[in-house]
Amino acid sequence: MQNYHRHTSYSNIYTADSAAVNEDYAKRAVELGHKVISSVEHGWQGYYFETYELAHKYNLKMVFGAEAYWVYNRHSKDRGNHHIILLAKNENGRQAINDILSEASISGYYYKPRVDLELLLSLPADDVFITSACIAFHSSDVGLTGDEMVDPLLKEYLGEQLNKSMDEHIIKSLHEHFKENFMLEIQYHNTEKQKQWNTYLLEMSKKYNIELIVGLDSHYIYENDAQERDYVLAAKNIHYEDEEGWFMDYPDDNTVMKRFLQQGIFTQKQIQRAMDNTDICLSFDNYDNVYVFSKEIKLPTLYLDLTKEEKDKKYSRLITKKFKEYMKNVPSERYNEYFEGVKKEVETYKDTGMVDYPLIDYAIVQDAVNNGGLITDTGRGSAVGYFTNTLCGFSKVDRFTSAIKLYPERFISKTRILETHSLPDIDLNVGTPEIFEQAQINVLGEDHVAPMIAFGTFKKKSAFKLYARAKGLNFDIANEISEQIGKYEDAVKYADDDEKDEIDLYDYVDKKYESYIKASEKYWGIISDKKKAPSAYLLYQGNIRKEIGLIKCKSESSKKEYITCVIDGAIAEDYKYFKNDILKVDVVLLIDKIFKRIGIEHFDVNKLLELVESDQKVWNLYANGYTIGLNQCEKDTTTKKCMKYKPSNVSELSAFIAGIRPGFKSMYSKFESREPFDYGIPAFDKIIQTEQFPYSFIMYQEQTMNTLNYAGFPLDECYGIIKAIAKKHPEKVRPLKSKFIEGFKNRIIEDEGLDHSKAQEMSEKVWQIISDSCGYGFNSAHAFCMALDSLYNAWQKANYPYEFYEVMLQHYSDKGNKDKVALIKQEMLKAYDIREGKFKFGADNRKFKADKENKVIYSSLLGIKGLSQKCADDLFKLSQKSQFDNFYDLYKALKKVKSINAGKVNVLVKIGYFDDFGKIGKIQQFLDTANDLYERSQFSKSDVKADYLPYIMKYSEETEKQYRNFDFDKALYDIWNDLEDKDIPLYCKLQNELELLGYIQTTVENISPQYAFITEYECKYKNPKLTLYRLCNGDVEIVKVKRPKYDESPIHQGNIIKTIECSNEGRWYKDENDEWQQDKNDKETILKKWSFVR
Repeated sequence: MQNYHRHTSYSNIYTADSAAVNEDYAKRAVELGHKVISSVEHGWQGYYFETYELAHKYNLKMVFGAEAYWVYNRHSKDRGNHHIILLAKNENGRQAINDILSEASISGYYYKPRVDLELLLSLPADDVFITSACIAFHSSDVGLTGDEMVDPLLKEYLGEQLNKSMDEHIIKSLHEHFKENFMLEIQYHNTEKQKQWNTYLLEMSKKYNIELIVGLDSHYIYENDAQERDYVLAAKNIHYEDEEGWFMDYPDDNTVMKRFLQQGIFTQKQIQRAMDNTDICLSFDNYDNVYVFSKEIKLPTLYLDLTKEEKDKKYSRLITKKFKEYMKNVPSERYNEYFEGVKKEVETYKDTGMVDYPLIDYAIVQDAVNNGGLITDTGRGSAVGYFTNTLCGFSKVDRFTSAIKLYPERFISKTRILETHSLPDIDLNVGTPEIFEQAQINVLGEDHVAPMIAFGTFKKKSAFKLYARAKGLNFDIANEISEQIGKYEDAVKYADDDEKDEIDLYDYVDKKYESYIKASEKYWGIISDKKKAPSAYLLYQGNIRKEIGLIKCKSESSKKEYITCVIDGAIAEDYKYFKNDILKVDVVLLIDKIFKRIGIEHFDVNKLLELVESDQKVWNLYANGYTIGLNQCEKDTTTKKCMKYKPSNVSELSAFIAGIRPGFKSMYSKFESREPFDYGIPAFDKIIQTEQFPYSFIMYQEQTMNTLNYAGFPLDECYGIIKAIAKKHPEKVRPLKSKFIEGFKNRIIEDEGLDHSKAQEMSEKVWQIISDSCGYGFNSAHAFCMALDSLYNAWQKANYPYEFYEVMLQHYSDKGNKDKVALIKQEMLKAYDIREGKFKFGADNRKFKADKENKVIYSSLLGIKGLSQKCADDLFKLSQKSQFDNFYDLYKALKKVKSINAGKVNVLVKIGYFDDFGKIGKIQQFLDTANDLYERSQFSKSDVKADYLPYIMKYSEETEKQYRNFDFDKALYDIWNDLEDKDIPLYCKLQNELELLGYIQTTVENISPQYAFITEYECKYKNPKLTLYRLCNGDVEIVKVKRPKYDESPIHQGNIIKTIECSNEGRWYKDENDEWQQDKNDKETILKKWSFVR
């Protein structure tokens, strides 16, 4: 028999149900002598390209299909979601199934994608094969009849009889349409419901002469795999009550027969026939000649009516026009250099058949920019090394004037395209992705563009919890590790799209716990959900809906829904689809916003490099550690490295950005020290060193390409060679090594007159150096682009700090990133003595607003939890409309503002918003009183508080039991005037700010710098870590305390301490031998002695 009905963790995208992977089924099929592997998953067609790949790998036939959800009418709000198996017999059937599953996501989505009878009966009867799936095909379990079809009273009266008649109606309809291509699926679960359902199916089979077929409905491979599925369900807080007696494994044929016989419903002959019927899958077509499964480059075109030669001419005319415009600003003596470079690039695009790529992206960028879209000047990745891409508007980087040599061959070469059939990669860094997304549709048409899907695997934290539960890990240890992973996940959450890959989990986890994390990695691959890929789009000549398939994805954070295609980036790359990357990068938007706020034109890259070259203020930002908002240099550890290295030109900044990557770690301290460094091999050192960077560090892949080229390898083959070396395939590397050593040796003998023995020794040394570098070498163009982004913001900050910080504060406040807002405020005070304007009634706190005259930036009330834009607007409007002599007058006015309630007033009081009227303590005491007395006219004598009594007696008429006609207005005036103007304790004020603002803004004049408030402490480390807020000036400092000393006198968040003795000591780390070493350069502050103030 064959197993067409099975599930993997790809079914979890709708309901947690499996921990299995596709290859598990392929291996089991081979083990049992079965011949097929199916793509069937709950609700969709599954990760079917992987199924196709596995079918080839294990010599199996791929069965394309889905266990779809169906209802009677997809337009009704019916959550019944029956199940039905849809299998394709050929390519026409596959496209038809894709089509109705796409429609299920578009018009049939209600909690899940649902097909209905209309869609099912639209399938071509000869091209698909249908089964009734599991017991969930049945109506009675789920009450599926839509209100449009059955009168509710009739439904209640007929009950199960109605459900059965509806089942029979559906079975009959499907049989009449699909004839022998519809069978009734029987399963062997040892439950009463399954037995009853099988009995009913047997009855239907006899009545309508419909064949029975065995569905295994596997959710894992072997019976003892059930536990892993249970862990997945537990992680999602799911428990199925009715699974007792269910079999969900992938058994052999004998076990299948045995289980059915134990069920006692069918004869052995009936069971065997139903098992044999699964062999119908063997008659289905293969997909080897289907275009979507080919490994051909699938590059669409905008010009279907043009020949290749005509498209080549079109591209040449475009570049010629753009080239003439650009050359007006280039010195005439460099004309030939540009002309020959552009000519060669155009020829490469033509010879590789790739001109459609830049033509499509050119049209998209033009459409987007014309509609207000914002694209980076600096570009991204190797595409900026191709000057014709610059002419097309994908960046404004000029490779001919770049301080770092940029190689067009790194982006595209004839060898790479024609031999490996791989597409070049133009990534577009943009600030307004929505406009560029729409531009793709405007240019190619809706049927030919779709966002790609991204499959969420269990997050690191969830995966670790699965592991911890499976291994019975100590609760306290598990909880501690989970908290550390949580900090990593928070860092990823706030990072830009292009920064997420640079964040390393192990930077957030204690060394002693790394083994637990590594052990939990097996759970990382379990699929848990689906989402729209953040930047990837499929551009395809054919109809994506039919040929690929569409699916609805919902963002968990924004709740926004998207229709995506069912393939992800990995499949697109493997099967040579055109994946267009449109990356939303904050820095693009910020640079533009700051230029607009300054009120000057956004100048290009060449102008930027000219300005920063002699502007020492810019480079001082890096040297002094004022790196907030400077791309790639913001992390605390990176800032410290930046202060030590002190980059002073764009080449050094680019090298620094490449050098802080983990792969360069072993060489980094030598790099940072700026000690003279070369290999003593003149030819090699000359290749690597530049005027701005006279060191022989191999930072970039392009340096290795140039070295290979020097040894005789064609430059357009060099990037492919680097990848081969990095993958360490001996059979590929061995001949490359021999050829390199021989070629390099001959060159240096010729160029430097060395003897054969010395040249051999040097050549072998160079091979080893470049071989090692292939694993960590960075893309020079990408490093250069990121350095340029950093320099745009550095120039803006150095020359227009008020505008820079105002925009930054507003941007990160809008994103809800309070930690970043706090860091920005600390830096602007330290670097430029720009203070945070107090939250103050009468100040413009509707948004962040710079006041250069008073050297402050006023903050936005929107950064405070619970306060809205309407609230901020109304407060400012009220302050401009009226003059208030005392807080009570303001209190009465606030009572009439709908957007402001008592809770919001209390929050505003705590942050000192009304300090011009009195101190916090006085206002809080008054509010307690006013909330009791305001608009009160009488009191029972037994209920009057002693504090109020004199005022109530003075301003009311006394009777035997009551005080009547109370003049609350006069009383509250007197109470306000009589209250002592007292403040709250300092620690309360600091705690309020930390809780409500997320940071502290209060400083204390004339106080020793030794006094500090503890804003955060982490006790999970061997030596606890404290975050100190210095009360004298607001500086934030991180210190550690030796564990024995800490245990003697524990420090907690909220304490105020006096730091008596501190020392700077080398940070401890584990070396490559897993032994602890103390770093001589990387220091941390150790708090040795302190006393408590509170």
